[in-house]
Amino acid sequence: MTTNHNRQYNGNYYEGIGNFLGENYLNYGFTMGTIEEVDFLVKHMNLQAGASILDVGCGPGRHSLELARRGFQPVGVDISSSFIEIARKKANEEKLNAEFIVADARELELSQSFDGAICLCEGAFGLAGDDEGHLQILRGIHKALKPDSLFILTAMNAFSEAQKNGSFDPYTGTTNSRETITNPEGETKEVEFYTTAFTYRELKILLESSGFKVLDGYGCIAGNFSEKILSVDDIELMMISQRL
Repeated sequence: MTTNHNRQYNGNYYEGIGNFLGENYLNYGFTMGTIEEVDFLVKHMNLQAGASILDVGCGPGRHSLELARRGFQPVGVDISSSFIEIARKKANEEKLNAEFIVADARELELSQSFDGAICLCEGAFGLAGDDEGHLQILRGIHKALKPDSLFILTAMNAFSEAQKNGSFDPYTGTTNSRETITNPEGETKEVEFYTTAFTYRELKILLESSGFKVLDGYGCIAGNFSEKILSVDDIELMMISQRL
């Protein structure tokens, strides 16, 4: 018997959602722990003063902006032009040394090499459609990093999603849902979300095949990044890897 069950989705679907949400994206609870998250990033990436950091799927730039406040030089990339406009405006208001670029994370073409990279909170990774789309993101980040630089990635935990999300597709590890979102003007829109979840083992294989060495993997809680031993109940998992 042949089973035709392959939930795929357009890897740039979030562009329209981000452009509609605008600043209202920052009302979601998972965005509230930026300072604590950046504390963890700075400590675990062993960043030197003035280090350049690539932030893939940066959204409205909350991590990049906080990194810039601490003297680092971030470059944030996102597919949503509205998100990038918000980040640029904030950087200009605070006179921060941060650059923001509208780009599809699957097609990174950057002129500089970076001392470190982050891709957090399903910013691009997990939203990229098929397996090749996710690999393209990792390959682009690898190409943009200096040798031995660290890369921190978070993704949805497939074991948790399989237990808790009724729309979880065991063939693709993808969930989908329809939600009503609201823009800053109070207008509403019904949209469809797709998110691909992963196991630690899958991410290790993907990272290693893209030229990284995996150093650690943790259970991940938004706003409370830590060296937590990964469990099947963790909503997200964090991978710390090094560019070879």
